[in-house]
Amino acid sequence: FGSSSLLPLKGDLRCVAMGALSRCCYSCCVLPAGVLVVVGAVIAGLYLQELDKFRSNSPGTRWVNWIGEFDCGAGVSIERPTSLSQVQDAVRRHASIRAAATGHSFNPFACPAKEKGAVIDVRAFDSVQVVRHGDGHAVTAGAGIKMGQLQNEILARGLTLRVPPGNSAYTLGGCIATGCHNLGQSHAQDLLAVSFVMHNGTVREVKKGDADFDAAAVSLGRMGIILSVTLEVLAYRSLSWSAEQLPMANTTVVIDTLAEMKKRFTSRETVGNKLVFYLATGVMMMEHWTPQGRAAELQESPEPLPPYVNPQGFRLGQGGISSTFTQIRDFTFGLIPIHVLNALQVPAETAFMGLHSSPALAKVRKAMGWQHTPEGRGEGTSRPGGNQYTWAGWVDETMNLLMGLRHVEVVFPLEPREQAAKCLDAVFAHRHLTWWRLNIRTQLSESFLMSSTYNPPGSEPVTFLRTDFVAPGALMDLPSGEASLTARLHRDCPGWRKHWGKSLFATSSEEKWGDEEAFREVTSRWDPKGKFEPRANPSWLKPR
Repeated sequence: FGSSSLLPLKGDLRCVAMGALSRCCYSCCVLPAGVLVVVGAVIAGLYLQELDKFRSNSPGTRWVNWIGEFDCGAGVSIERPTSLSQVQDAVRRHASIRAAATGHSFNPFACPAKEKGAVIDVRAFDSVQVVRHGDGHAVTAGAGIKMGQLQNEILARGLTLRVPPGNSAYTLGGCIATGCHNLGQSHAQDLLAVSFVMHNGTVREVKKGDADFDAAAVSLGRMGIILSVTLEVLAYRSLSWSAEQLPMANTTVVIDTLAEMKKRFTSRETVGNKLVFYLATGVMMMEHWTPQGRAAELQESPEPLPPYVNPQGFRLGQGGISSTFTQIRDFTFGLIPIHVLNALQVPAETAFMGLHSSPALAKVRKAMGWQHTPEGRGEGTSRPGGNQYTWAGWVDETMNLLMGLRHVEVVFPLEPREQAAKCLDAVFAHRHLTWWRLNIRTQLSESFLMSSTYNPPGSEPVTFLRTDFVAPGALMDLPSGEASLTARLHRDCPGWRKHWGKSLFATSSEEKWGDEEAFREVTSRWDPKGKFEPRANPSWLKPR
């Protein structure tokens, strides 16, 4: 045959080869994608299985905090009562029991002292009743209501808490038990009454002015299961917010700046400003929270505000998917050198600072429900919009889960200033732990026996500095983490305190504050057999 007769055959071979290559490429793309889909489906199924296990309280469920990092162990049962009689029955049946709800704590105090005890989930107790109180108003609400929803309920009536909640997902009972605060004041300062289910199942209320009130105001859950709380509420006022960048200063200048800030806190109607530090990028800012004056008359909303609904989609900790993820996360943080992690903080801080502080992004913050400003909490205008769980809240919780963030708070007196500077130096020396940002607020002392800002009644008021930040748990567990921070504070900052709902108790539970003798006396009467004692209870608060 001639060469020309072979040309079609060559063309056919090229087509065959190209078709085979095309099929190969198709297989190369589709097969891995199919595998990824299957793996993703399996992971999603295991994820939902863990989430459903906690929500349905199926056999073997462990009580966990909001991101499943802390649990009470397999031997602790979970009670989910929906009526007072069911709470009373659970208290009578168990020898060791604690109350909990949304799990926004970073220590084991929500767990009962005994391994075979129980946790009472009080989230079903979310009723709200607004009543007259003297010339003003008060609200009585169930211990399980989220602070964001409580604020929404009273905002719709033209009322507000004196200071907005620091976190909308916290519950009222948890806030009163641990001493929640925001913008220079604690919610306990507006407490009028709190009712408990006692060790024998009876209900008892403590009112402001009663002998045991200073113990009940920050009770640590030691006097019983908190059933309801009554707070003074006030006519609504909006808050304006702005941020001012200041030159990054040494700790002596920072302390002097805070001393000037506290002079502006002239009454309980004044809202405290705060200093914010982005330590990786070397930026210091002052946030100004300015009240706009209370309404002369109550301006009730014609309809209820949209509810605050937080589904807690990351409350895992029930199986292999959680433990595997935790091991991978901790291994990754342990593998990456500290200087590399510090470098990664720079873009993280820059993005957070721009979104949080830029005036040009005010509308963006409002649209996305940025919960760290009045716009995001619905309190930046003359007519309140209320608190809602937005996608920004979801992103915030996602970062907490992915990084295993633990919330840290270090509390110490402003005076003497030389001592306060040493305390702040101890915190700043651990800047590798302070991810995203670090806040410092001032707060006057309180007479509540276990308050983190306790000062004996009748003495001169003391201004405390409340320094808080979030840190990856894997970094906190390293020798250069929590153990190093608390050792430095023990050495250089005598008398420092912690927040009862946050971390640092693993390495510093024996740091004392408050009037522990008076508190033990009250709890020994209210709980003679130690039924409500928490796990890892500091020795100085144990029954004697």
